[in-house]
Amino acid sequence: MTAMLPAPLVIGTSLAYLLLLVGVAYWADRRAAARRSVIARPSVYALSMAVYCTAWTYFGSVERAATGGMWFLPIYLGPTLAMVLGWTVLRKMIRIAKTHRITSIADFIASRYGKSQLLATLVTLVAVVGIVPYIALQLKAVSSGYALLTSGSAVAPAHLHWSQDSAFYVAIALAGFAIVFGARHLDTTERHEGMVAAIAFESLVKLAAFLCVGVFVVYGLFGGLGDIFAQARARPELADLLHAEQGGAYSWARWMGLMVLALCAALVLPRQFQVMVVENVHEDHVRRASWMFPLYLLLINLFVLPIALGGLLYFSSGEHNPEHFVLSLPMAAGQNALALFVFIGGLSAATGMVIVETVAVSTMVSNELALPLLLRLRL
Repeated sequence: MTAMLPAPLVIGTSLAYLLLLVGVAYWADRRAAARRSVIARPSVYALSMAVYCTAWTYFGSVERAATGGMWFLPIYLGPTLAMVLGWTVLRKMIRIAKTHRITSIADFIASRYGKSQLLATLVTLVAVVGIVPYIALQLKAVSSGYALLTSGSAVAPAHLHWSQDSAFYVAIALAGFAIVFGARHLDTTERHEGMVAAIAFESLVKLAAFLCVGVFVVYGLFGGLGDIFAQARARPELADLLHAEQGGAYSWARWMGLMVLALCAALVLPRQFQVMVVENVHEDHVRRASWMFPLYLLLINLFVLPIALGGLLYFSSGEHNPEHFVLSLPMAAGQNALALFVFIGGLSAATGMVIVETVAVSTMVSNELALPLLLRLRL
């Protein structure tokens, strides 16, 4: 029987980690005030781009690999191609943004069409409508992971009252921290040095946590990569997961379509535009990021398929959801400390995404919706 973790331990550790992020941001702001900027380094800039890796990387990509094999890869190959082949485009975007003092993707697109207020409004509305469900997924991932650690089941009871839903309290906590990160001081350029430093730090944490659980599954539960793949090939239902062409006659067309969508998303998602363009200190940092960010994506996806296969082999009866293999595998082996560390990694991924996304979208809503409306109404 899997041992559960006490709820106060999980909550206390999570709050301590979030406070650590606030401490990192405060320290970075103090350094910036002393003209010793922390983020004026190419490596910090590249790490901040890893906000692209959300809680879906921790939970959803493993589930995707467990059901579709290699089909989780296009989501990450797109940004890799964008940086390796199109880093000059990003540098051009940064130059335009600095020249015209652009503060959001809505402002950037509108500036290409004569500063069209209508176009900026439409982009903002599309961003808000599209991003709210994605933020909800981050909150749900954290709450389900918490439920799994503390109760052994990630499925919430039916007709659960809102006051008993952990996702509600996760939303309140992350909203508070987003306000702390985004509204500590005003800046007409909408740059947040402390936030960028915190995002770079959390990128290291989530990478370390995912690599730790990957090494544990591959070399702790199994005899290495060769052992996992050999056992998977011996089972027909798992052998198909090792073939990239899985999915029928149109699999390669779908593969390319997903890659192109991911490539575009890496450049125009509000949170990516915020860290890659708005928060950029010097355009020369793009050169370092052109190989460092793809390397990060390679490392954080290195063990996705092995973890998925390992979970399917270890839980042969199918009673565990592949979405939570990164937590259920360490817990089943009695490695609760590792499971807690991995949960913090997933919380870190969700926190980074929610904070940067809300800061970026709130800037768009303020500049493109609220302020023009107030000026029009003479309020």
